[in-house]
Parts: sequence; structure tokens; C-alpha cells
Amino acid sequence: MDSKELQQYGLSEKEARIYLALMEMGPSAVSEIAFRAKINRTTAYDILENLVRYALVSYVGDKKTKHYVAENPELLVSYLNQKSREFKEKAEEAKHKLPELKSIYNLLPHKPKVKYYEGEEGIIAMYEDSLTSGTDILSWLDPSQTHEFSDEYMTEYYKRRAEKQIHMRTILKDSPLTKAIFERDEAEDRESRIVPAEMMDIVPECYIYDDKVAYMSLHEKFGVMIESKDIADAQRSLFELAWKQAGAPNITR
Repeated sequence: MDSKELQQYGLSEKEARIYLALMEMGPSAVSEIAFRAKINRTTAYDILENLVRYALVSYVGDKKTKHYVAENPELLVSYLNQKSREFKEKAEEAKHKLPELKSIYNLLPHKPKVKYYEGEEGIIAMYEDSLTSGTDILSWLDPSQTHEFSDEYMTEYYKRRAEKQIHMRTILKDSPLTKAIFERDEAEDRESRIVPAEMMDIVPECYIYDDKVAYMSLHEKFGVMIESKDIADAQRSLFELAWKQAGAPNITR
């Protein structure tokens, strides 16, 4: 096993290196552990004390002759449970602080912003941001693209959006997958209108909400988010024109 494998259990890179070095060495002084893990002594000491707090490491001897010992790896489960509790507590603290943080944020000059996102994690971050929307989400969608991206994530995303009562209106490109999405409209708090594929040859997905316009190329795993009231308002106007033109849904599949 290497330190990268231990990182999968929630340890940081340096924590993993320290813990793995200790398991290989047995009871050791800080200087010896630091040398083995290739970490400076002061940093190693801080990490060891943190691992002691989580009961992954213990020590023997007094302050002058202290030697650290790795505990049974089975305690990694307890470590993860404790970390989970701490993250939950921090999330609750952040929730209470959010109004205060938002009040500070709103005092800042509101200038247009452009953000770029790459990879699957970047696309997911864009979807997650839309779950903070205070307005309906207006979207253009090619169902084959979301299906290709991640059925599992999208199913969960639609469920969470509906639970948050963030209504969506979407213009769908007709495809073999369109009917399945349309039939879930009520359950997923969405209103859809379908246009023929030849009239809507648009691959990137577009979300318009609040003062944001998000373009996501699910195929290329790349996205751009523009935060600008003027641009968002302009895109809303274009969407409304297309919405009226699309008319009532017409599913033939």
C-alpha cells in the first residue's frame, strides 16, 4: 500500500505519508518519522499530534523521550466517522453564518464575472450552483447529452432541485430520450416544450437563473458561467421568445 491509497480514506497527503511511515517503522521519534516521510520536523510534529487527536496514533514516553506509535488500521473507520461528524457540525455553523457572509458579499461592487469550469467535477460544480437559485431556471437541453454525462447524478440532481422547489422551464431537443424526460416533468417540478431536432441543433446545455447564464458542454466536459444582470436579462428575453414559438409539447415518440 502507498500513501495515495490511504488518502482515499480521508487522510491528507502528509497525514498518509506520516501514518504509513509509522506503520512501517514502529515506535519512533519525530525526527525519525519526519525523515522517513520526507516532511520537515515541525510539520511532522503538528500532523502527529493531529493523528493522536483522532486516535490513529498514540505515543509512549515523556515529553523528552516521546515516541509515536501507529494504531491499528481498523481505527480508520472511527476516524472517518469522527471526520464526518465534524464536517456536519461545520456545515451547520456555516449555515448560520451564511446570512452574515451574504450581507458582506452584497456590499461589494457587483461587476460582471466569467468563470471557467473543466472536467466532470467542474460540470457538477455548475449544476450544484444552480441549486442556490432564487429564481426559476430556464434551460435549453439536448437529452442525449445529459444521458451521456451521468444518468445517476442527473437523476439525483433533478430530485434535489424539486425538493428545493426551484421550478424549471426547459426547451428540449426532440430525441429518443425526450419522452422519458417529459413524462417526469410533474415529479421533477419542470415544464417542458419540445422542438424538432432540425430546428434546435444545440449541443451545449444552457441554464439561465438569477443573474447568471451557464453554458455546459457535457460532451467536452467544459463550462462557462457568466454572471451579469444585463446578459442574464437578455438571455431570458430570447428564451421567452423561443418558449412562445415552441408552443405546446408535441411528443411523437
